[in-house]
Amino acid sequence: MTNEPRGVTAFCSRHYALLAAVVLGLTLFNLMFRLGSEIVTQWDESLYAITASEIVETGHWVGTTFLGTLDYYNTKPPLNVWLIALSFKAFGTNLLSLRLASVVAAWATVAVLLVWGRRSFGAPVALLGSLVLCTSFGFLYVHSARSANTDALFTLLILLTVVTLWAARERPWQFAWIGPILAAVFLLRGMAVLMPLAIVLAVTMPRRRLLLGWGPVTVALTLFLVPVMAWGVARWQVDQWEYFSRMLSYDLVARSVTVIESHRGGPVYYLHILAKHQYDWLLAGLVAWVLLPVRWPNWRSLFPPGTIGGDRAILLACWAGVTLVIPTLMLTKLPWYLNPFYPVFALGIAWIVVRAASQADAVGSRRSRVVLAAAVVLALGVAEGKLIWYSFHHRDLRQSVQGMLLAEGPAIRGHRVYRSHWDRAEMFVIRSVIGAERGLAAGLDDFLSQSRPGDYLVSGHAVSHPDLTAVQSRGRQRLYRRADAPVVR
Repeated sequence: MTNEPRGVTAFCSRHYALLAAVVLGLTLFNLMFRLGSEIVTQWDESLYAITASEIVETGHWVGTTFLGTLDYYNTKPPLNVWLIALSFKAFGTNLLSLRLASVVAAWATVAVLLVWGRRSFGAPVALLGSLVLCTSFGFLYVHSARSANTDALFTLLILLTVVTLWAARERPWQFAWIGPILAAVFLLRGMAVLMPLAIVLAVTMPRRRLLLGWGPVTVALTLFLVPVMAWGVARWQVDQWEYFSRMLSYDLVARSVTVIESHRGGPVYYLHILAKHQYDWLLAGLVAWVLLPVRWPNWRSLFPPGTIGGDRAILLACWAGVTLVIPTLMLTKLPWYLNPFYPVFALGIAWIVVRAASQADAVGSRRSRVVLAAAVVLALGVAEGKLIWYSFHHRDLRQSVQGMLLAEGPAIRGHRVYRSHWDRAEMFVIRSVIGAERGLAAGLDDFLSQSRPGDYLVSGHAVSHPDLTAVQSRGRQRLYRRADAPVVR
């Protein structure tokens, strides 16, 4: 019997470069499609957007502010707002530059999974796993890749932690990269550094799986402490222990042992989130498993201890376990806490499907191959359709007050716009993107008493007054402009 690869394995190996380019191209499309035509979201994109725009305006890079005062609500270190502020400086303050860092991080995550996955699991698993990831709703839309939140970069750093630990098996000095990776995690998410640290300890401590020596560990520790301490000292000079005490008490302790802001959930909360957002690819994996299952007695032979397969199984188990168990143990539950789990989920689905396809090739079952291919194509179609539908029906800028204001941006710039209430996302758009001022007016009389000719009013109902001209309407919201000169009666 020949050991030459055949079927799906042979096809993916022969055409890997082309197929990888297609996956990366699809990833870029899914990340960029209508990205500048989607609303700024209230949680937590608007918080980061306002703080980053104030960094650009004030130059306060250490003691970051929100609406002009030191920010103690967002108790995460400032790496994300630094990246957004640098993007604003380079490309101007707009919705695309707001989300650029997350887009780059998400695209890099898929690229890293492609490269590392091919070396560790073979071309078919790498390609399908990357395809699953780049079309996953949770990875793209839940507080992650298509927003200015921290989760896309956090997911990339978790993946880089795993890749570095895998490389350190054969080249112990690769472990030194763990230092700057963990430093980046701390500067991005503060005490969330405990998650990649738990993966490192779970992989390295039992039975001394990684014989590192003191050299790589010392270098890693140094490369972690230098940037973290540099920022820590600079931040301490701003307000001493005030910020750090809140970071520990709120961002670590309160989120872990209490339910903050009513974000509660039971022990199966994240399994529910996984099924809710990734049902398409879960069903494809289920079809593959039912069609050509891996029998329980054969599992141990797949990953024999002391082999590359065994080490790979341990690493994947630690990765999946930590990214799923730690959020589950925390009493505060939020859907985006599951984001670091999605790359290993994608690899798992890919491994199940590819193994089933290889078995179908081995036994020459044309029916099984057709069913598997149909399941994958259907899952891909549903995943892509869901992403496009969500963009138009839940994030469409044109149906929002933000879109109405942006459409009139050049005319509004330099004027004041009044409304009874502004949310944070609208505050960012009107001040930082458009360059107008916001005002508060409880009603028409209040607006007329405060405003000047040329100012604007956003109202949730029709307004009739000789000094006002209707400019635009979006849904129930209407925009009016006060005449440049009083109407002569």
